[in-house]
Amino acid sequence: MSLNSIELARQDRVAVVTLRHDIDLENGSEVTAAFQRARTESGTEATLLDLAELTFADSALLNLILLARAEHEQAQRPFVLCGPLHSAIQRLFEITGVIDILVLADTHEDGLRQLNKLLDG
Repeated sequence: MSLNSIELARQDRVAVVTLRHDIDLENGSEVTAAFQRARTESGTEATLLDLAELTFADSALLNLILLARAEHEQAQRPFVLCGPLHSAIQRLFEITGVIDILVLADTHEDGLRQLNKLLDG
């Protein structure tokens, strides 16, 4: 799935959702669809949400991320976010306090390493 701002790919056992540019209520349904496809992607065991190219997000995306995290937890499927985060995204996560409850890796590679470590037990 690739809709300019939203991409779903696969890296070995990990489904990777990449969000770019601006994400808000207007493209929320596409984000939800990408999260659902990632969670059920055949042959994958975890999801990495790459936010390195995301420049704007609002509370709608924050809600979708928290819902996706809960759905992944219920499915016993690791869910990790990665950056580096744009300052506006970092600020959104800090102000709302979600930075303390989300698993956030510094880079895409760090996120993959964290997920593979979790999967390998």
